[in-house]
Amino acid sequence: MDQGALIKVLQEVGLSEKAALIYLSLLGKQKLTVSQISRETHVKRATCYEYLDQLLSRDFVVRIPVGKRMFYAAVEPKKILNDFKKKTAHLEQRINEMAALHDAATHKPRVVFYEGKRELKNIYFDIFKTVADVYSIFPAERFFENFTEEEYDELDKEISSYALKSRDLFVADKHYKKIKEIRDKNGSENKVDKKLPSWFTSNVDVLIYADKVALISLRDLSAIVIENKDIADLFKNMHTFLWKSV
Repeated sequence: MDQGALIKVLQEVGLSEKAALIYLSLLGKQKLTVSQISRETHVKRATCYEYLDQLLSRDFVVRIPVGKRMFYAAVEPKKILNDFKKKTAHLEQRINEMAALHDAATHKPRVVFYEGKRELKNIYFDIFKTVADVYSIFPAERFFENFTEEEYDELDKEISSYALKSRDLFVADKHYKKIKEIRDKNGSENKVDKKLPSWFTSNVDVLIYADKVALISLRDLSAIVIENKDIADLFKNMHTFLWKSV
């Protein structure tokens, strides 16, 4: 384990170097006193309290009283990651609100063109930057002509791990069952879906998220993303109409 690299990661989420060192010293141990932490890290006992207060305020560690003695234990790293994601999502929401104030002055849609598989994947991963609900119309058969099941599985796992909800309309094709199997495997409590009627066909994957509409032509691997609240609201209403009709 490269301790220096781990310390740098913890510094990236806002910890000082010595606070990160103390947190790492607690990992893998049930609990330690301040004296034990000081010996493990070579940080002066009096200074340890200062950094433990920093860790306590960030919920990186917890106090455990045993008799008259006070012990400290590390919180599981995944909890820290989840808390960091929530804070990042909150920051993203505030920035989106500020961006909306900026865009309201002109109301002009921002349109970006994408071409090629790598660029299309960037669109899919862009949805993880939003805390808003995501709406989609998804033609699985066309998707799997250019992407693998493993790539869809990766995208679906990411959706499951982020603080967003998706409402998906699936084109009824031969891959519908496979899509459902992957989603069920990854957990679907933040994802709901319906199957479109058999007459509904499409070569275009439609994604609506935040104030964006992505129209992804899976036949020729090209797409446009339109960023405009009025246009996004229109597509959301159209999606809701379809959702209630099936």
